[in-house]
This record gives sequence, structure tokens and C-alpha cells, in this order.
Amino acid sequence: MKPFFVHNEILRVFKDYYPDIALDEVDWGWEVPAKIYEASFSNGEVDFEVEITVTGQLLLTEISMEIEDLPEHILEAAEAQFPGHQIEEAEMIQYSNGDVSYELDIKDVETGE
Repeated sequence: MKPFFVHNEILRVFKDYYPDIALDEVDWGWEVPAKIYEASFSNGEVDFEVEITVTGQLLLTEISMEIEDLPEHILEAAEAQFPGHQIEEAEMIQYSNGDVSYELDIKDVETGE
């Protein structure tokens, strides 16, 4: 498989935010081809996905999290919006402007879908 080329400026931006992560532990790819890089890595406990534009701007960081660590208001909103469903996976998304959102993977308890 052909190695994925990442420009030095993008690597520098990544290392500015994650200085303790070795670059050889990062899987690189495109979130949006030729526009937004995606870097995936783990610190041993938590999985991360970082999106950086080709101009070197960090857009967001997705951080895997335990369901029991979700804020109570997120759990309540999910239960109200999707009765009869169960949260399977959760991620916190931190945007470069300081906003935070949550991404939940849910399934129907009865059908398993």
C-alpha cells in the first residue's frame, strides 16, 4: 500500500496540539479529499480523530468516551428523543472555536438495529 503523504506544516500543527503522540502511531487519511486531513490515534485508553485543513487549521477533535461519562443532559435528551433505544458508543467533539457537541451511536433495543 502506498504511504499517505502529509505535508510538514500539517505535521507541525498536529505536534503543536499533541506533542506526546509519536507520528508513527498516527493513521493519516482524508476526511475530505485534498481539503481536510484526518489523523487517528489512541493514547492507550481513548481514541482520537483530529481534522486539520490543508492550510493548517485545526477544525475539530473527536474523542471517544464511556457512555457513563456523558453529561446527564445529553443522556436525558437521547432518552427523550429516541425512546426504546440504547446508546452503543459516544464521542465528544471539540471544535476549534470552543464549541462542544456529542455524537452518539444508538440502536433499537427490540430490533438490535
